[in-house]
Amino acid sequence: MSIHSRIKQRREALGLSMQNLADMVGVSAWQTVQQWEREDGTAPKRERLSAVAQALKTTPEYLLLGSPDSTESSLALGKSASGCGISENALKVARSFDALDAEAQQALMNLLGILEKKG
Repeated sequence: MSIHSRIKQRREALGLSMQNLADMVGVSAWQTVQQWEREDGTAPKRERLSAVAQALKTTPEYLLLGSPDSTESSLALGKSASGCGISENALKVARSFDALDAEAQQALMNLLGILEKKG
């Protein structure tokens, strides 16, 4: 099952319309959600994935990897990331960053001199 299928499955299980999910996540059109749910569509942007997972009462790991078990998801993420040359420490930093609220993430990015691109 793909991220697209998992988003649709969770949305329907929660009884949400595409517009409901769009509103909860902060996107302006239900068509964005439609794209996320289409197998040939686009997935949510990295910076929006956490909000999508929260609205769907699940985790980003579940949406990306499909495992409801966070330990199993972390292992799978570690395996796939190591194949891409991402260290375990980089994964720990990324997981910690994703656990922060948006304001704290922005403050940290400002501190590090990372400019977030819009779009």
